Order: sequence, then C-alpha cells, then structure tokens
Amino acid sequence: MPEAETGTAAAPAWLGHVQDTEGWLSLDEARWLHTLASRVETGCIVEVGAYRGRSTIALSAGSPEGVPVFSIDPHAEMWADGKLAYAGPADRAAFFQAMTRSGAWHNVALLNTTSDVLAPGWDRPIGLLWIDGDHSEAGVRADWKAWRPHLCPGATVVFDDAHDPNVGPYHLIAELIESGQIEHLKNVGKVRSVVFKGA
Repeated sequence: MPEAETGTAAAPAWLGHVQDTEGWLSLDEARWLHTLASRVETGCIVEVGAYRGRSTIALSAGSPEGVPVFSIDPHAEMWADGKLAYAGPADRAAFFQAMTRSGAWHNVALLNTTSDVLAPGWDRPIGLLWIDGDHSEAGVRADWKAWRPHLCPGATVVFDDAHDPNVGPYHLIAELIESGQIEHLKNVGKVRSVVFKGA
C-alpha cells in the first residue's frame, strides 16, 4: 500500500489532508485537480476511482459552491500476484474517514459501483471527469465510453498514468486527439488533462 507523503509547513489545509491520505497522486497533481475543479461552471464533477480519497479531497476543496463531486469506486477486494492490492471495505472505511477529517463530506457523494452499472442511467451533465479507475486499455476505454455521453461541451477530462505507452490511457488519448474529440490542455506529472470538443 502507498504511504502518505510528508510535506511542507505552509500548505493550505486541504493539501495537508491530501498529504495525510494514502494514495499515488503527487501534491503537484493534487494542486492541478484542485485548480481544474475550481474552474467548473456547468455540471458536476465525476471521479472514477477513489481508493482512500486522496484525489477526492483535492476535487472537493476546489469545487465551487453548488458543484457536487461524485466519487465512483466499488471498493471491492482486488488481488495481484497473490497479494491483496486493494482491501475493499477497509479502503471504503478509510475513504469515509478522509472525507470526515477533511470536511469533504459536505459536497462529495460516494457511489459504490462501477461505471458500466451507473452511467447508463446517469442524468447529470459533467463539467469535469477524472478517470483513475482500471488503468488497463480495456478499462480506460470502458470508462470513457460510459461517461462520454454525459460530458458538457468544453468539459475537462483528466487521465491518470497517461504518459506510459504500456498503460491504458496513452493510446486512447492519442486516438481521441486525432479524431478531434478532445484537445490537449496540460500535463502535470503523470496526469494529462484535455478539453472535450464533443466531435
């Protein structure tokens, strides 16, 4: 399991809560998610993949008044190489603790399910989509396919682990840019943000 980073003395309160929460998101990446969340003017924020809430805190803290954050994660046990990679219910408990500790509970709703179950009945436009769930190519494509119909024109979409050709987002992003559906916005660390063009 990842460890929380130790950090800086003069960090804003929300960033301190990010530091205290386990996860793989760097502090620079958290600051960028916070900035993108603060720019949402239409629709809601949807996070695919929450783990213990590190990125959720950044999105919640940046989200303008009245813009909710929906965090989607089944919090199911997952095994890799014979080891427990995700603890499932224990991760969900840690998520709730992080929301309570940080105050993010006021605008965050955890939806314990998967994109393919939830998205077909979704009825809210999305202004910011953060895709950090299954990082396989099939998984990322499935999340994109599920949520694309609900994106506002001009919505921001952010992909984690987007620069490694051996991980899912890399090839999907290249295809979407070539097709004109998205255009590049900015890279921060291993995160890539794009603008949805609606093509």
